[in-house]
Amino acid sequence: MSDTQLSLICPPLRTNCYFDENPISYLTRLADKNTYSSYRWLLEGKGGKTVDFEKLYQACFDTEWTGFESTAYHLSQICALPKTHLNSKWLRYCPICLQEENYWRISWQLKISVACIQHRIWLKDLCPHCQKPYRFHGPRKNSSKCLEYLARAETKPAPIAVIRLQQFLETGMLTGDHPFFDTSQWLPLARRYELLVFLMSWLAIGEDSAKPGRQTFEHMADFSVRTKQCADALFSDQNGFWRYLQTIHLARASFIGIQQKRLVYFYRQFFNEFPEPLFQRLKEIVEQYATENLIRDITKKNTLFSPDAKKMQRWYSFSRACREYNLAPSELNRAIIDKQVAVHLEQTNTEYSMCSVYRPDLEKILPHLKGLVTAYEAANILGVTKAQFLQLQNNGCFKFEVAPRRGYCTTWQYSKLELETLMETINKSAATPTEDCVLLAPTMKNRIQGRIDLPFLQVFRGIVSGQIIVRKPDAKSRTFREFWLDKVEFCKWIKGLQPQSNAMTITDVAELFRISEEFAYQLVNRGYLIHSVGPRGTKLVFPDHIRRFRREFVILSKLSETSEIASSRIMSILEDAEIYPVDHGDRKKLRQILYAREDLLKSSFLFRYVQHLPETRL
Repeated sequence: MSDTQLSLICPPLRTNCYFDENPISYLTRLADKNTYSSYRWLLEGKGGKTVDFEKLYQACFDTEWTGFESTAYHLSQICALPKTHLNSKWLRYCPICLQEENYWRISWQLKISVACIQHRIWLKDLCPHCQKPYRFHGPRKNSSKCLEYLARAETKPAPIAVIRLQQFLETGMLTGDHPFFDTSQWLPLARRYELLVFLMSWLAIGEDSAKPGRQTFEHMADFSVRTKQCADALFSDQNGFWRYLQTIHLARASFIGIQQKRLVYFYRQFFNEFPEPLFQRLKEIVEQYATENLIRDITKKNTLFSPDAKKMQRWYSFSRACREYNLAPSELNRAIIDKQVAVHLEQTNTEYSMCSVYRPDLEKILPHLKGLVTAYEAANILGVTKAQFLQLQNNGCFKFEVAPRRGYCTTWQYSKLELETLMETINKSAATPTEDCVLLAPTMKNRIQGRIDLPFLQVFRGIVSGQIIVRKPDAKSRTFREFWLDKVEFCKWIKGLQPQSNAMTITDVAELFRISEEFAYQLVNRGYLIHSVGPRGTKLVFPDHIRRFRREFVILSKLSETSEIASSRIMSILEDAEIYPVDHGDRKKLRQILYAREDLLKSSFLFRYVQHLPETRL
């Protein structure tokens, strides 16, 4: 061999190459045609002892009789790729392609090639005869025997997403409106390859590792699963890349610190390695995911993020949250102690703990944090006495309240916004005074005192629920002590609070139905037996409620008594007719079996017993 440029020696017998043929495949066919033991006998010059696809392609291209000047454009592109991108040792192949034309396609030598886009099947990289990789250069040994089996290897269809990934790798073609790429822009083969290798490498990240190691992509068994995951990320649906980010962020990472480091390393590498406009949509998704999941401040120093991302991040440090929302540290600390906001604590190398606050939680309670008032101030806003406010406080009338605790706050605190909103709502619904009106304050003292329990609580609930109409002479906002009430309307409301003589308690209902008191309470609490609530919160049942229950439901034990048929026999008949108790799908069953009356009427066998049940008082 000389030190001149690599070139081909013209053999006695020659043949033309195929349009997408691997140069080594062509030289191997040419060597076989001339019965040479190695294709290297055809090479002359520097570089013939190693596999260098670019030099081999150029040597073939410069030789007129090879036909390489008429090959496909992507053949020269693939051969010009860096050596690290091409498989120079092992052959991957499509059995169907070999059956049609027995030569090696250049696209098979891309290290991350996994599928044949023409036949939509997975490529193979093992000989079906010896189950070993086929080495296409070096000592031949049994390689000729293995070659006979390659075309007969069993094939397996590849998922459509994998086919689209392979098509994107080989040709750069994107079908339709792709959610992540601008189909009007062209991306060179090397950049397509580097993108896919980058994404697949991150899928191979080790257990509790912050970044992936170097990947070889030699044997398909080692990375075919990752290829499918990458294909699903880019070529399945518009949420595929988001799922990919969740996988690399959270999978095989048992510590939040590792998860955060992964996210930081990934977005830095991705933004730095893929600055082209074609990757803009992918970078936007990475940015959105990072802003939602990074538990750290994104500041002006983080130049990779857009200004909008820095505004939309979901986690703030404790100091930044106080600064941005104009909160005293003690106010935010109380919200954290009360678990009103989600926080993340990270222990640093020193004894100092970094605290991050979840912004959506903070913004939700921000009006309350900025407008907390004491119980005394809350009573003044409502215009009630201390005793009246105590009735409201003890009966859970406020959505937001903070109890006093040592080292936290010394008094009860309430939301000023909640109280002012309540008074604004009541003032808006106030009517004009009638001829016979009285102020609420003296009415509470002279007309209600001693007649009902917790009188102000009852009046407060009546006003808030709209049962009592408050009145005022002008548009001025007023408090409870300044509202007017119509005497006739108020007396009627008080009379309605007192139970009617024919009202029954739950105990009375149990005796009437001859059932257990527990079962009676179940019927009431689950809504099968309608009831009303008395002035002291007592559950009362009236005759109309009883009649309605009897029209809609049947208790199995009572039906058994009337029909003189055993309960088990009745249940068996109904189950055969696919008629089940009302609590059939409930996890917690009723104390006794209860059926819907309309379901029982569907049974011809029980119809004569059920149709007159209201009259039989069941």
